[in-house]
Amino acid sequence: MPEIAEWFHPKRRTGQTRLLMVGAFVGALVVLTSSTLFSWPVNGGPASAANDPNAAFDAPDGSCLVWPAGTTDISKVDCSAKHLFEIAGTVDLTSKYPAGAPFPDGTLWQKIAQDNCAPVASKYMSGKLDPNGKYSVNALNPTAQQWSGGARTIRCGLQFAGHGGALQLTTGSAKTSDQSAIYPVGTCLGIKDKDVSDPVPCTSGHSYEIVGIVDLKAQFPDGFPSDDQQQTALSTRCVQAANDYTGGFDLNKNQLGLTWDNVKQDSWNLGSTKVNCKIGQKLADGSGLQTITNSVKDRGRAAGATPSSTSTSTPPAGG
Repeated sequence: MPEIAEWFHPKRRTGQTRLLMVGAFVGALVVLTSSTLFSWPVNGGPASAANDPNAAFDAPDGSCLVWPAGTTDISKVDCSAKHLFEIAGTVDLTSKYPAGAPFPDGTLWQKIAQDNCAPVASKYMSGKLDPNGKYSVNALNPTAQQWSGGARTIRCGLQFAGHGGALQLTTGSAKTSDQSAIYPVGTCLGIKDKDVSDPVPCTSGHSYEIVGIVDLKAQFPDGFPSDDQQQTALSTRCVQAANDYTGGFDLNKNQLGLTWDNVKQDSWNLGSTKVNCKIGQKLADGSGLQTITNSVKDRGRAAGATPSSTSTSTPPAGG
């Protein structure tokens, strides 16, 4: 593996279902950070049938939900449409938390969801949830007000969260979708504390720019490729993708590097065979990633680059 490719791999979210959760707030569906638990909104006024929170909460398993950022305007939509959450199952906590039980704090909610939603999601996916893929498990939980009124039901579900925890819109049911952890070409991933964060406009500071998607299945139709085989294939295909994307922008000259993800065998066995090709650079002292501003595609056009000036996947010395 090229040095830059090895170093650049973001911290993978481990665990079979990669639960993302934290405490809850009263009266709103809240998306906080990379560790997020949802609270179901308390009715605060009239709502149409399309965005009635209770109707959405009571939707059958397999239903998909969406809401505008920062609002409680939750709607049930067809899973073929863009959505943020797919309901995988329902858990009643009454036997463990009877009337009078105190409202759980963030740590306890995390344990509740871990203990209850991981198996629910696994069953919903027929045991085929990619542990390294784009989907993670979360829960919709009662608010403190609803809890005090006796509500003990949580809805477990699947979501696509960015590296920083912000939920990403997705289409199609998780049951039938490609679970490869990829982003659309042209996506820039933000940077926070010298590490990868959620997608941002490329005009903002970012860590990586996705310049290509490679499906390794096309090159290895007969079975899982070893790490060495993946590196050999991607060192050619990602360089070509970068050339095509940037018009041959000279990465070495501009102190940038090309890297890519790899596929693990358990992911491959579940059909996740696609990887990101991406451009970024680490800091000279090795303490993290550099902040990059503006798209390399725009820079390549402005510079009038030619394919012969494209860098290889190995960074300049000391990069």
